[in-house]
Amino acid sequence: MREEVSAGVLDDVWNEDQIKWESFVNYLRNGVEGCKILVTTRSENVASLVGTGSSYHLRGLPEDDCWELLKEQAFRPGEEEDHNLKLIGKQIVKKCGGVPLAAMTLGSLLRSSRDQGYWLSVKDRDLCIMDESVSGIMPALKLSYFHLKVHLKRCFAYCSLFPKSYDFKKEKLIHLWMAEGLILADGHNPLEDIGNGYFDDLLRKSFFQEVKDGKDDSTKVYRMHDLIHELAQSVAGNEFLKLEHGRPTPSDLAKTRHSSVVCNFPSSAIPPALLKVTRLRTLLLLSPGFSSEELPFLPTNFMYLRVLDISGSGIKKLQKSIGNLVSLRYLDLSKTSIQALPDTICDLCNLQTLNLSGCCHLQTLPDGMEKLINLRHLNITGCERLARMPTGIGKLVHLQTLPIYIVGKRNGEGISELSCLNLRGELNIKCLENVRDAKETKLANLKQKKHLHVLGLFWGNDDENRRMRLANHTAGSQHSIGSLHGHYSDARLEELEDILECLEPHEYLKKLFIKGYAGIKFPSWGLPSLTGLVLINLKRCKNLPSIGQLPLLKNLYLQAMEGIEFIDQDFYGADYIQSPFPSLKELTLRDFPNLKEWRGSNGGQGLFPRLEKLIVSKCPKLSTAPVIPSLQHVELQGCHPLLVNSMENLTSLLVMVIDTFPDLLLLPGELLKSSVLLTSLKISSCTNLSSLPSEIENLTALKSLSICWCQALSSLPQGLQNLTSLESLEISECNLIDSLPDDGIRGLSSLRTLSIENCTNLSSLSTGLQYLSALEHLTIMYCPKLDSLPNDLSNLSTLRSLSILWCPRLGSLPEGLQHVRTLQTLEIRSCPGLEEFPEWTNNLSALRSLAISDCNNMTSLPEELVCLSTLQHLSIQDCPNLEKWWKDMRRRDRRRISHISHIYIGSL
Repeated sequence: MREEVSAGVLDDVWNEDQIKWESFVNYLRNGVEGCKILVTTRSENVASLVGTGSSYHLRGLPEDDCWELLKEQAFRPGEEEDHNLKLIGKQIVKKCGGVPLAAMTLGSLLRSSRDQGYWLSVKDRDLCIMDESVSGIMPALKLSYFHLKVHLKRCFAYCSLFPKSYDFKKEKLIHLWMAEGLILADGHNPLEDIGNGYFDDLLRKSFFQEVKDGKDDSTKVYRMHDLIHELAQSVAGNEFLKLEHGRPTPSDLAKTRHSSVVCNFPSSAIPPALLKVTRLRTLLLLSPGFSSEELPFLPTNFMYLRVLDISGSGIKKLQKSIGNLVSLRYLDLSKTSIQALPDTICDLCNLQTLNLSGCCHLQTLPDGMEKLINLRHLNITGCERLARMPTGIGKLVHLQTLPIYIVGKRNGEGISELSCLNLRGELNIKCLENVRDAKETKLANLKQKKHLHVLGLFWGNDDENRRMRLANHTAGSQHSIGSLHGHYSDARLEELEDILECLEPHEYLKKLFIKGYAGIKFPSWGLPSLTGLVLINLKRCKNLPSIGQLPLLKNLYLQAMEGIEFIDQDFYGADYIQSPFPSLKELTLRDFPNLKEWRGSNGGQGLFPRLEKLIVSKCPKLSTAPVIPSLQHVELQGCHPLLVNSMENLTSLLVMVIDTFPDLLLLPGELLKSSVLLTSLKISSCTNLSSLPSEIENLTALKSLSICWCQALSSLPQGLQNLTSLESLEISECNLIDSLPDDGIRGLSSLRTLSIENCTNLSSLSTGLQYLSALEHLTIMYCPKLDSLPNDLSNLSTLRSLSILWCPRLGSLPEGLQHVRTLQTLEIRSCPGLEEFPEWTNNLSALRSLAISDCNNMTSLPEELVCLSTLQHLSIQDCPNLEKWWKDMRRRDRRRISHISHIYIGSL
């Protein structure tokens, strides 16, 4: 490289060969020191290969910027923009999805014509069918497609069956690819793992994009960009057919093998033309509007079907002939109202995936399911009415997904059925009260299931728990610790503990749930990979498990443990070397009725060095807690009032919730004085709290303040005026407050939302209201003594919505409101004292929505108001006189109100 060259750009790099890249880098090292190279690529693989630091992911342009690009191409310099074309153009911009090339291409297409019909045709046309000599978009996108390997091209083309903006999960798409035979076996790895690699390749090359971040792959949601979706359609060929309402059905379907049907209106049938495609292999009914209670076709129509997805439809019953679809590999009945499966479902010997998740009416599964020898995924999540498992589930040796297993009492329903199953992901074992002994438990072989990441162990609804509650009631002691296990023999308690001990999972487990365990002792498991632990309804345990030394534990949720009186050293871990709970970020203690003391550590090590969120709820005897400086979010509910004092000196605190403290008389000033970073404060159901401390003025970073159900609170402090960062203020159910402080309100220069609700003694609002220049939303609800609003509201230059509800004494709207030209939404409800709208309301030139209800004395509205060209939504309900006026108005001058697109008048 020449000495004067100090920077270079490698644009649109595709080569992923590491050896070639290293050779190229070695060549560059012979150049001038300090030379910079900028690399652009569509592939994450290239970015990770060449990157020496963090990659920068370019996002799409905002719509306004896309419009500027399109406008520059569509209109000639100095040309006056046609208003209607501008409106159509801004709709066309939505097709661009933030891609500059798309905006420029579409703009150049529009430049040749000023005909509205032509512009509308461009708006409605898919980019993939535009002439490639005119549009450079598809050739550019196809370059990405041509660089894919053959197997990835086939998998990507399959996605053409999805509608635009369709959200999908990784697991579902991989299972579809498997059913279609698109994943190539390598003889070593499961098809699911190979498919996961395919998916990640397409994601890294930007064919998919993540639209909803989740904690793991099971909750993440993906989508194809609209332009990528059109690319998929352009390369899919005539084997793939997506039928959409409003679009013509092709005349020749002879080569169609894969089809999806998309419609958003109630329908009980599929297009008749599709019924003639006898060699169809895929049928996706991606339409929540399908209302048929049975399959909208006869299975004999599609004897070669491999994939059938009717999720979310109205289906309640499957025909027995479903068993004739012997080639079926994927059947999705999720989120339907189906109550039972026909026995013939067991004839589908090639079935790989059966998705029944969210079938809340499903009560039974057929016993012959052991014949589904190729079944790999049985999803019954959310099937709450399912009371038992089919017998012989353990014979399905290929089964990998079984999120729920219900232990039964009959042969073939025991926990030993899990023995030979190499399950993955999540397993929740319910009705563990039906396990006979520890010997049977060992047969479940949980410790060898290294691909299980989430395990739930549930006892519940058993005779022993019912006897326990009866014994406690008879003894007359609701919370006596001795009575919690007094009726159990020592042998039975030891057996329960042995059963739990034998349920030990593999050390790779990440999340563990235990609910309803009736023993006293915890197991001696070592789970070094655990990141989440939930313990609920362990009422006999006297001590918390010693888990403080788990290195990766991030979330801990403990609930309903009546036997716990102290949290102490045993919880942190005996003879610990590092700080207890070194990785914990969230801790919840809920419903500990006998917890008296939460002790700190004795070893001098800092507790919870990374804890950010703490929730302590329904611990009425707990009055102290250790100081945890790292806390950013604290919620206290229904505890001893002294517990609030333990939250002082939390200098990192951002969010604070104090709820249900009926005996709290004063809020500690030191709590607010030290919390200078606090951004959100909610005080609720503190019925005897009489005042707020003056130290509230120190909360200069506070953005949200909510005070609810504090019925002894008679005023707000003047120090509110110092809360210059406050954006939201809610005051609700504070019946002794009769006015707002003038000075306290006027200083809230950043306030955007003000809500005053159910303050029955409030008679006037602060005149400082007029100084809230940033206010956007104002709500006043159920203030029966309020008879007027401050008159001068002209400075509310950003107000967008005003809601006045259940204020019976309010007689008029403030005149200053006429100068608020930003108001878009006005709602008046149950204000019988308001008899008319003043004529000046027709000055509300930005008004889009007007709703009036239960104002019996109002007889008319200014005609110019309802004729405002901006008005799109008008609702008049329970106003008989006003409804009569509207009918007359509509009869006299229908043309002037024709622009209102949504009108709701009484029962009309």
